[in-house]
Amino acid sequence: MGLGERRRKQSVTPKLMLTSMMDMFTIVLLFLLCSLSDKPESIRLDKDLELPKSSAEIDYDQNLKLVLTRSQLMIDDEKVAEVKNGMISGVDEKDLKKSLLYKRLKETFEKSKETAADSNEDNAKEQEIVFVCDKSHEFKVINQVIKTAGLAGYPNFQFAVLQE
Repeated sequence: MGLGERRRKQSVTPKLMLTSMMDMFTIVLLFLLCSLSDKPESIRLDKDLELPKSSAEIDYDQNLKLVLTRSQLMIDDEKVAEVKNGMISGVDEKDLKKSLLYKRLKETFEKSKETAADSNEDNAKEQEIVFVCDKSHEFKVINQVIKTAGLAGYPNFQFAVLQE
């Protein structure tokens, strides 16, 4: 046997170790599933606020919180208007754009657009409003708030409810 034949017999073709790769991909998959899971946001409820019950699951994903209690209307814990006798003070049904609620929502909408433009984010998903509303309000009052928010640039809503 010559020297060249001995070297050919000693060379072994490398084999791909799939077990290690599968372990790695399983760990990455589990990490991504855990980090992207739905985590509902905790919302502080006022004493004069009673939410309806539902079994639906909603993703709150850092949305603007609009809270309508029996006595006040708030945007992210900032009081915007008072509620007296089932009516929101400062909201005219015939011209919703004159209300303080519209002006504050419009300012917030413009700031969120500027922030998204500054950070060069792909703003494919519009910001939504999480509407926390006492269940004792009439539709007329709720409708005023929804229409005003829609005019200010927030056409998408999520209603906060208690889990059944």
